[in-house]
Amino acid sequence: MDNSNNRVLNVDKDFAGDLEKAIAAANDGDTVELGRNTYETSGLSIDKDITIDGVRGQTVINGGGATDSIITLGEGASGATIKDVEITDGNNGINVNGSSNVTLANLNIHNIGIDAPVRDGQNNIAISLGGADGFKVLDSTISDIGRKGIGVIDTDGGIIDGVTLSDINLAAEHSQSFDAGGIKLFNTNDITISDNKLSGINAFNIWDDITSNTTIDGNEITGVGADFLAPEYNSFVRVAGIYVEKTHQSTVDNNKVTVSNDDFFAFDATEFSTETLVLGDNNEFPSTDIGSTDFWANEEIEKRVAITEDPDAADFSLFEDDFL
Repeated sequence: MDNSNNRVLNVDKDFAGDLEKAIAAANDGDTVELGRNTYETSGLSIDKDITIDGVRGQTVINGGGATDSIITLGEGASGATIKDVEITDGNNGINVNGSSNVTLANLNIHNIGIDAPVRDGQNNIAISLGGADGFKVLDSTISDIGRKGIGVIDTDGGIIDGVTLSDINLAAEHSQSFDAGGIKLFNTNDITISDNKLSGINAFNIWDDITSNTTIDGNEITGVGADFLAPEYNSFVRVAGIYVEKTHQSTVDNNKVTVSNDDFFAFDATEFSTETLVLGDNNEFPSTDIGSTDFWANEEIEKRVAITEDPDAADFSLFEDDFL
């Protein structure tokens, strides 16, 4: 892209603080510059390759209880960046829906999906990434989330690095056996989860589910089970620090996990996963379950989805009816 004509649009000076108007006026390659202010919205939709750039620790985008996502990035937003912004008070924080090579950096996302639990679909999530090939989530803080910190589905290539996640699903509004989690991958290929810190997660902290070529490296998980509470509608649930479930060629190395409840594991890997698992030096996991069996719906198809590296060729619809 030729960047010579790219503009910087200052929301406060050029648009009297109207963030939606600034985004509407921006073209591919432009930067929308936010100030030391709070910007109210019921939901922003972005379908352009632009940069949303705030002042770290001083710029807030407040969803005001938005029933949808506070920010949605559509297919046209491939290459977009959101950085140095606090995002709060909505059903979802950021929903990346079909846009590739998106960068989300230096964010503070909190109070998401707390007031109105929605158990179906992709709801009550700080960052939801679907079809987000080549994404980056970097150096951010995620806390006070109803269901899931970061969820990645149907995606080829991406990195989650330097993120601190805490206080997720503490009210047990969502079942740990379905889709609550700190970081959850489903039908992905070539995702790296590295150097993140997780605590206060009433769910699997890192859940690698029906994927291929995942790298889980250098993460610190504290107090697995310390905040455990089962939902009233599903009491037969459990949690683990790292759960590698029906995955192909995952690498788990250099992670540190502490456990506060002897009923749960620091590390759990299903039987199929262990066939190709590379398990490195993880500071002596205090408790492990290696070779567990867990097939929710259709064992043959679930294994095929995990082995197929192209998420578009091996998506959830292959066994969705069985799963539900």
